[in-house]
Amino acid sequence: PVLLTRQEAAALIWGAKQAGRRHPFRAALESALLKLRALTPGREGRLALALEGALEGWTRGTKDYTAFQPTILQLVQAIVARRRCLVEYQSPEKEGPRKFRYDPYHLLWIQGGLYSVGKVPAYGDIITLAVDRIRSLTLTDELFAVDPAFDPKKYEAEAFGVIWEKPRIVVVRFRADQTPYVQEREWHPTQKLRRLRDGRAELTFRAGGTFEITRWILGWGDAAEVIRPASLRREVATILRAAASLYANR
Repeated sequence: PVLLTRQEAAALIWGAKQAGRRHPFRAALESALLKLRALTPGREGRLALALEGALEGWTRGTKDYTAFQPTILQLVQAIVARRRCLVEYQSPEKEGPRKFRYDPYHLLWIQGGLYSVGKVPAYGDIITLAVDRIRSLTLTDELFAVDPAFDPKKYEAEAFGVIWEKPRIVVVRFRADQTPYVQEREWHPTQKLRRLRDGRAELTFRAGGTFEITRWILGWGDAAEVIRPASLRREVATILRAAASLYANR
Protein backbone atom coordinates (compact mmCIF):
# COMPACT_ATOMS: atom_id res chain seq x y z
CA PRO A 1 0.00 0.00 0.00
CA VAL A 2 0.97 3.65 -0.47
CA LEU A 3 1.66 5.17 2.96
CA LEU A 4 0.91 8.78 3.79
CA THR A 5 3.13 11.10 5.81
CA ARG A 6 1.85 12.93 8.87
CA GLN A 7 1.60 16.16 6.88
CA GLU A 8 -0.31 14.51 4.04
CA ALA A 9 -2.77 12.83 6.40
CA ALA A 10 -3.24 16.06 8.36
CA ALA A 11 -3.89 17.99 5.13
CA LEU A 12 -6.61 15.53 4.08
CA ILE A 13 -8.25 15.62 7.52
CA TRP A 14 -8.11 19.41 7.56
CA GLY A 15 -9.75 19.55 4.14
CA ALA A 16 -12.51 17.16 5.19
CA LYS A 17 -13.21 19.18 8.33
CA GLN A 18 -13.42 22.38 6.31
CA ALA A 19 -16.04 20.85 4.03
CA GLY A 20 -18.79 21.35 6.61
CA ARG A 21 -21.86 19.29 7.48
CA ARG A 22 -23.85 20.40 4.42
CA HIS A 23 -21.21 19.36 1.88
CA PRO A 24 -22.70 17.20 -0.91
CA PHE A 25 -20.08 14.50 -0.36
CA ARG A 26 -19.91 14.66 3.43
CA ALA A 27 -20.77 10.97 3.89
CA ALA A 28 -18.04 9.95 1.43
CA LEU A 29 -15.54 12.15 3.25
CA GLU A 30 -16.39 10.51 6.57
CA SER A 31 -15.87 7.01 5.15
CA ALA A 32 -12.64 8.13 3.49
CA LEU A 33 -11.31 9.35 6.85
CA LEU A 34 -11.94 5.88 8.30
CA LYS A 35 -9.85 4.33 5.52
CA LEU A 36 -7.19 6.96 6.05
CA ARG A 37 -6.30 5.41 9.39
CA ALA A 38 -5.07 2.30 7.61
CA LEU A 39 -2.81 4.31 5.33
CA THR A 40 -1.03 6.26 8.08
CA PRO A 41 0.96 3.90 10.30
CA GLY A 42 2.62 4.26 13.68
CA ARG A 43 3.24 7.38 15.75
CA GLU A 44 3.12 9.67 12.71
CA GLY A 45 -0.35 8.41 11.89
CA ARG A 46 -1.62 8.85 15.43
CA LEU A 47 -0.42 12.46 15.55
CA ALA A 48 -2.04 13.27 12.23
CA LEU A 49 -5.33 11.57 13.09
CA ALA A 50 -5.43 13.40 16.43
CA LEU A 51 -6.20 16.49 14.37
CA GLU A 52 -9.60 14.98 13.61
CA GLY A 53 -10.61 15.37 17.26
CA ALA A 54 -8.77 18.66 17.80
CA LEU A 55 -10.26 20.67 14.93
CA GLU A 56 -13.81 21.90 14.54
CA GLY A 57 -15.37 24.80 12.68
CA TRP A 58 -18.59 26.17 11.24
CA THR A 59 -19.99 28.66 8.78
CA ARG A 60 -23.37 30.34 9.08
CA GLY A 61 -25.76 30.93 6.22
CA THR A 62 -24.67 27.79 4.38
CA LYS A 63 -26.72 25.92 1.80
CA ASP A 64 -27.58 22.25 2.10
CA TYR A 65 -26.19 20.41 -0.95
CA THR A 66 -26.65 16.87 0.32
CA ALA A 67 -29.55 16.27 -2.09
CA PHE A 68 -27.69 17.67 -5.10
CA GLN A 69 -24.95 15.06 -5.45
CA PRO A 70 -26.49 13.55 -8.64
CA THR A 71 -26.74 17.01 -10.26
CA ILE A 72 -23.15 17.84 -9.32
CA LEU A 73 -21.85 14.59 -10.77
CA GLN A 74 -23.81 15.21 -13.98
CA LEU A 75 -22.29 18.68 -14.26
CA VAL A 76 -18.80 17.27 -13.76
CA GLN A 77 -19.45 14.70 -16.48
CA ALA A 78 -20.74 17.38 -18.84
CA ILE A 79 -17.75 19.66 -18.14
CA VAL A 80 -15.21 16.90 -18.73
CA ALA A 81 -16.93 15.48 -21.83
CA ARG A 82 -17.95 18.92 -23.20
CA ARG A 83 -21.57 17.82 -23.52
CA ARG A 84 -24.35 20.36 -23.86
CA CYS A 85 -27.07 20.16 -21.21
CA LEU A 86 -30.77 20.85 -21.10
CA VAL A 87 -31.37 22.70 -17.86
CA GLU A 88 -34.53 23.57 -15.97
CA TYR A 89 -33.63 26.50 -13.72
CA GLN A 90 -35.51 28.47 -11.09
CA SER A 91 -34.33 32.07 -10.78
CA PRO A 92 -35.22 33.81 -7.49
CA GLU A 93 -36.97 36.66 -9.30
CA LYS A 94 -39.07 34.41 -11.58
CA GLU A 95 -42.39 32.78 -10.68
CA GLY A 96 -41.62 29.51 -12.42
CA PRO A 97 -38.59 27.65 -13.80
CA ARG A 98 -37.43 28.04 -17.39
CA LYS A 99 -35.71 25.54 -19.67
CA PHE A 100 -32.71 26.28 -21.89
CA ARG A 101 -29.63 24.68 -23.39
CA TYR A 102 -26.49 25.26 -21.39
CA ASP A 103 -22.76 24.60 -21.89
CA PRO A 104 -21.12 24.16 -18.46
CA TYR A 105 -17.49 25.30 -18.29
CA HIS A 106 -16.51 25.29 -14.65
CA LEU A 107 -17.76 24.64 -11.11
CA LEU A 108 -17.04 27.28 -8.47
CA TRP A 109 -17.22 26.88 -4.69
CA ILE A 110 -17.49 30.43 -3.34
CA GLN A 111 -18.29 31.41 0.26
CA GLY A 112 -20.26 28.24 0.94
CA GLY A 113 -22.15 28.31 -2.37
CA LEU A 114 -21.68 26.03 -5.39
CA TYR A 115 -22.06 27.56 -8.84
CA SER A 116 -21.66 26.54 -12.45
CA VAL A 117 -20.19 29.00 -14.96
CA GLY A 118 -21.01 28.41 -18.59
CA LYS A 119 -22.61 29.74 -21.73
CA VAL A 120 -26.16 29.77 -23.04
CA PRO A 121 -25.65 29.08 -26.76
CA ALA A 122 -28.90 30.79 -27.74
CA TYR A 123 -27.61 34.12 -26.46
CA GLY A 124 -23.85 33.70 -26.37
CA ASP A 125 -23.61 35.06 -22.83
CA ILE A 126 -21.53 33.54 -20.06
CA ILE A 127 -23.75 33.11 -17.01
CA THR A 128 -23.45 31.75 -13.49
CA LEU A 129 -26.03 29.27 -12.21
CA ALA A 130 -26.55 28.39 -8.56
CA VAL A 131 -26.47 24.59 -8.45
CA ASP A 132 -29.22 24.39 -5.82
CA ARG A 133 -31.60 26.25 -8.18
CA ILE A 134 -31.24 23.66 -10.94
CA ARG A 135 -34.51 21.73 -10.94
CA SER A 136 -33.44 19.21 -13.58
CA LEU A 137 -30.44 18.62 -15.81
CA THR A 138 -30.13 16.31 -18.82
CA LEU A 139 -26.96 15.66 -20.79
CA THR A 140 -27.56 15.75 -24.53
CA ASP A 141 -25.46 14.17 -27.28
CA GLU A 142 -24.46 17.61 -28.57
CA LEU A 143 -20.85 18.61 -27.98
CA PHE A 144 -19.64 22.14 -27.38
CA ALA A 145 -16.35 24.01 -27.49
CA VAL A 146 -15.30 26.25 -24.62
CA ASP A 147 -15.12 29.91 -25.58
CA PRO A 148 -11.37 30.67 -25.83
CA ALA A 149 -12.03 34.03 -24.15
CA PHE A 150 -13.18 32.28 -20.97
CA ASP A 151 -10.52 32.39 -18.26
CA PRO A 152 -11.42 31.20 -14.74
CA LYS A 153 -8.38 32.98 -13.30
CA LYS A 154 -9.62 36.24 -14.79
CA TYR A 155 -13.03 35.52 -13.29
CA GLU A 156 -11.43 35.12 -9.87
CA ALA A 157 -9.37 38.29 -10.26
CA GLU A 158 -12.25 40.48 -11.44
CA ALA A 159 -15.26 39.25 -9.46
CA PHE A 160 -15.79 40.29 -5.84
CA GLY A 161 -17.93 37.21 -5.26
CA VAL A 162 -20.07 35.22 -7.66
CA ILE A 163 -21.40 37.94 -9.96
CA TRP A 164 -19.21 38.64 -12.96
CA GLU A 165 -19.51 42.25 -14.08
CA LYS A 166 -17.15 44.77 -15.62
CA PRO A 167 -14.64 45.56 -12.84
CA ARG A 168 -14.17 49.07 -11.48
CA ILE A 169 -12.01 50.74 -8.87
CA VAL A 170 -13.58 50.78 -5.41
CA VAL A 171 -12.16 52.80 -2.51
CA VAL A 172 -13.50 52.34 1.03
CA ARG A 173 -12.28 54.02 4.23
CA PHE A 174 -12.65 52.33 7.59
CA ARG A 175 -12.79 53.81 11.06
CA ALA A 176 -9.52 53.60 13.01
CA ASP A 177 -10.80 51.03 15.52
CA GLN A 178 -11.62 48.70 12.62
CA THR A 179 -8.21 49.01 10.94
CA PRO A 180 -6.73 45.89 12.63
CA TYR A 181 -9.65 43.77 11.39
CA VAL A 182 -9.45 45.16 7.87
CA GLN A 183 -5.72 44.70 7.44
CA GLU A 184 -5.55 41.11 8.71
CA ARG A 185 -7.60 39.67 5.82
CA GLU A 186 -7.45 39.55 2.05
CA TRP A 187 -10.79 40.85 0.83
CA HIS A 188 -9.87 40.74 -2.86
CA PRO A 189 -6.75 39.68 -4.81
CA THR A 190 -6.27 43.21 -6.20
CA GLN A 191 -6.54 45.03 -2.88
CA LYS A 192 -4.15 47.74 -1.72
CA LEU A 193 -4.31 48.93 1.86
CA ARG A 194 -3.17 52.37 3.00
CA ARG A 195 -3.10 53.49 6.61
CA LEU A 196 -4.04 57.15 7.02
CA ARG A 197 -2.46 59.54 9.51
CA ASP A 198 -5.51 59.50 11.77
CA GLY A 199 -5.38 55.69 12.02
CA ARG A 200 -8.11 54.96 9.50
CA ALA A 201 -7.55 52.37 6.78
CA GLU A 202 -8.21 52.98 3.10
CA LEU A 203 -8.82 49.88 1.03
CA THR A 204 -8.66 50.02 -2.76
CA PHE A 205 -9.52 47.15 -5.09
CA ARG A 206 -10.68 46.54 -8.64
CA ALA A 207 -13.71 44.26 -8.95
CA GLY A 208 -17.19 43.82 -10.37
CA GLY A 209 -20.37 42.70 -8.65
CA THR A 210 -22.01 45.84 -7.29
CA PHE A 211 -24.68 43.92 -5.37
CA GLU A 212 -22.14 41.83 -3.45
CA ILE A 213 -19.77 44.74 -2.87
CA THR A 214 -22.65 46.82 -1.49
CA ARG A 215 -23.76 44.08 0.91
CA TRP A 216 -20.18 43.69 2.14
CA ILE A 217 -19.81 47.42 2.79
CA LEU A 218 -23.16 47.56 4.60
CA GLY A 219 -21.95 44.79 6.88
CA TRP A 220 -19.45 47.25 8.37
CA GLY A 221 -22.23 49.64 9.40
CA ASP A 222 -21.03 53.15 10.24
CA ALA A 223 -17.40 51.99 10.32
CA ALA A 224 -17.06 52.11 6.51
CA GLU A 225 -17.33 55.02 4.07
CA VAL A 226 -17.37 54.61 0.29
CA ILE A 227 -15.03 57.14 -1.33
CA ARG A 228 -15.41 56.01 -4.92
CA PRO A 229 -17.04 55.36 -7.28
CA ALA A 230 -19.62 58.08 -6.71
CA SER A 231 -22.46 55.86 -7.92
CA LEU A 232 -21.66 53.24 -5.29
CA ARG A 233 -21.41 55.91 -2.60
CA ARG A 234 -24.88 57.18 -3.53
CA GLU A 235 -26.33 53.68 -3.56
CA VAL A 236 -24.96 52.82 -0.11
CA ALA A 237 -26.17 56.15 1.28
CA THR A 238 -29.66 55.53 -0.10
CA ILE A 239 -29.83 52.08 1.46
CA LEU A 240 -28.61 53.36 4.83
CA ARG A 241 -31.20 56.14 4.87
CA ALA A 242 -33.93 53.62 4.07
CA ALA A 243 -32.66 51.29 6.80
CA ALA A 244 -32.55 54.15 9.34
CA SER A 245 -36.16 55.04 8.53
CA LEU A 246 -37.27 51.58 9.65
CA TYR A 247 -36.13 52.44 13.18
CA ALA A 248 -37.01 56.15 13.23
CA ASN A 249 -40.43 55.89 14.88
CA ARG A 250 -40.11 52.69 16.89
